[in-house]
Amino acid sequence: MLSPDADFRDTVIPAEARRHLRRGLSADLGFAPDNEAFTAMLALAHLPRPLPERARHLPAVLARQIESGRWHDRYRFFPEARQFAADTDCTAVATAALYECRMLPRTRLRRHARELRRAYAPALPHDQALRPLAVMVYWDDGAEHQAPPRGHKQDAVVCCNVLYTLLLADTETGHETDSVGRATLDLVHDHLASGRYLSGTRYYPSPYAFLHTASRLCRLSPACAERLGTRLNHACDTADSPRTPLDLALLITTAENLGQTQRQGRRLNDLAALQLPDGSWPAQPYFRLGRRPLYFGSTHLTTLFALCALHP
Repeated sequence: MLSPDADFRDTVIPAEARRHLRRGLSADLGFAPDNEAFTAMLALAHLPRPLPERARHLPAVLARQIESGRWHDRYRFFPEARQFAADTDCTAVATAALYECRMLPRTRLRRHARELRRAYAPALPHDQALRPLAVMVYWDDGAEHQAPPRGHKQDAVVCCNVLYTLLLADTETGHETDSVGRATLDLVHDHLASGRYLSGTRYYPSPYAFLHTASRLCRLSPACAERLGTRLNHACDTADSPRTPLDLALLITTAENLGQTQRQGRRLNDLAALQLPDGSWPAQPYFRLGRRPLYFGSTHLTTLFALCALHP
């Protein structure tokens, strides 16, 4: 589902999204965003394990959709939109999800990690907002000739997802984190310490999306837990009770990743109470299309995160 507002009050079907942007914002994507692969990447990354017997087919179905978006060692958000360049967020989430589900060999994990490291930011004296060496959202190297340049952009949630995959590759190969990984972790730490996460990021409107992805780093890496853990625990302790089931599920999983137990019982009861009669949880926006007010979410994605929270 897509929506022009962050509260998901008004939704448009993906096939109508291009027309909506042209009519409401005088902007044209150049394609209809009716086929995206990022939801499948997120779903494979967060499927509860072990899966019940009736759901054992899901990883293979999701992997096919994910692979439809692969371009060499990168992954695209929109598989069929060649004018929309592959990005590091999709590449990182897809790579880690496929590898952890044993659907990607170690050799490809290393290849994708090397490709992600190539997306580090240059040192530009005129651009003080860009963190040198930290990973950017787009390679912006002209490799995809049909895609126009997207510019130098960084996003703290994207950095968390990329760093997760880099650390996963380092763990499997026995390598130490390099300068790109350290600069990316510095960006994540500063985003948390400054409190900027409370305003969301360019691609993720909710602060809980950042807390959740940062907590996954702590679960994976003792070094990240040492660097981020104290501030993340404080952020969880002081967080307001989320109003939406998606944010609530993300906060519960964040606390679980950090080993917190206080207030978890009440949060779990609140989340269970928000379940709809058909067993799902309502759609909420999880990510957006950059500066354009087009938000992506679905009942499937909210339900997936809710199940992860209820059955860690």
